[in-house]
Amino acid sequence: MIGGIELGGTKCVLAVANNPLDIIEKRIIPTKDPYSTIPEIVSFFSNFNISKLGVGSFGPLVLNSASADYGLLITESKKNWKGTNLVKEFSKINEEIAIDTDVNAAALGEYHYGAGQSSETFVYVTVGTGIGAGVLVKGEPHIGNFHLEIGHMLIPNVDNFRGVCRIHGNCFEGLASGPAIQARWGVEASELSINHEAWKKEAQLLSFGIVNIISNHSPDKIVLGGGVMNQKHLFELIRLNVEDIWKGYTPLGNISNLILEPALGNNSGIVGSLSLAL
Repeated sequence: MIGGIELGGTKCVLAVANNPLDIIEKRIIPTKDPYSTIPEIVSFFSNFNISKLGVGSFGPLVLNSASADYGLLITESKKNWKGTNLVKEFSKINEEIAIDTDVNAAALGEYHYGAGQSSETFVYVTVGTGIGAGVLVKGEPHIGNFHLEIGHMLIPNVDNFRGVCRIHGNCFEGLASGPAIQARWGVEASELSINHEAWKKEAQLLSFGIVNIISNHSPDKIVLGGGVMNQKHLFELIRLNVEDIWKGYTPLGNISNLILEPALGNNSGIVGSLSLAL
């Protein structure tokens, strides 16, 4: 039996499973401060005897397993979590821990069990409370000097919107995340009608980011997940925008086969976190 934790900015998904697709029990809790969230996570797993724990977490965090700071959250991307060492905290559950970013975990889930199968280079982008992306090359997360922070790249800000990123203001995340939609239009994204002008703007902003990803990584497939992408009408708008912006500079093939919905739905992250335990 294995355990998985998908620690996101808004919610935390916990699961125990026989394998990543055979989940025995799952629970979703809100991600609050570490002092209340971590004990709730530990309590859930106290009822199970797991052999290893896989963790996909928001970051930035130290992923070098040889470092004394392995699992340390190093930036205040979520209030009160900076300085929390997740490996040390979750060792109360099991000392056999594999940890990665939440987007790398989701990418691994889709690569092994979903829409990313058979991809040489595969990208998973989540658009929700924040924006993040995991890039896999031959099934392995691309990590350079530090893990990728694609959500904080700069994209065109044609209307000079201030942006909501607590660190960088009007970066990709600051302009196109769920909180950015709410700040721009005054209501949560889920309350906007399908015909609202917000979606045309959101598709434009996401397309700018995706074109940057294509330019840098030339992926075989890009999967777009996260709460904002539950607005399925965004996919076709984004595909049309990407083709228009790219202007055939290099062949993209069938754009519908390049930019995809997650085959695992909202389970990409927890399936990927469980797969880390293997």
